[in-house]
Amino acid sequence: MTPHLNERSYTMRTFIALVISAVIAIPVLAMPPGDGSHMLKGLTRHLDLSEEQQAQVKAILDAKKPQMDAIHKQMQALKAETDGEIKGILTTEQVEKFESMQEKRKERFKEKREHRKEKLNKE
Repeated sequence: MTPHLNERSYTMRTFIALVISAVIAIPVLAMPPGDGSHMLKGLTRHLDLSEEQQAQVKAILDAKKPQMDAIHKQMQALKAETDGEIKGILTTEQVEKFESMQEKRKERFKEKREHRKEKLNKE
C-alpha cells in the first residue's frame, strides 16, 4: 500500500474510534455523580448484604467518591473536546444531525434511567 492509503486508513480508524467513544460515553456522562446509594441498594438487594457489609460498602463508596467525581469531570471535558473536533470536520447539515443524534440518545438514556429508578423504588 502507498503511504497515502495507510494514512487515510489510520485517519478513518481514528475517526471511527472517536465516534464509538462518544457513543459509549454519552450514558456515563448523562449520569449525575451520585452518592452511591443506588449502587448500595442494588448490591444489598442482589447479594443480600448484612448490615455490617452495607456499612463497609458505604465506606468504600464514600472513600472513592472524590476520585469518581474527578473522573466524571475529566470524561465530560474529553467528550466536549471530542465532540468539538468531530463537529469541526462536519458540514453544517451533518452537525445538526450529529447534535440531534446526541439529544435522542440522551433522551433514551434519561427514560431508561427513570424506568430503572421507578423499578428500584417499587422493590
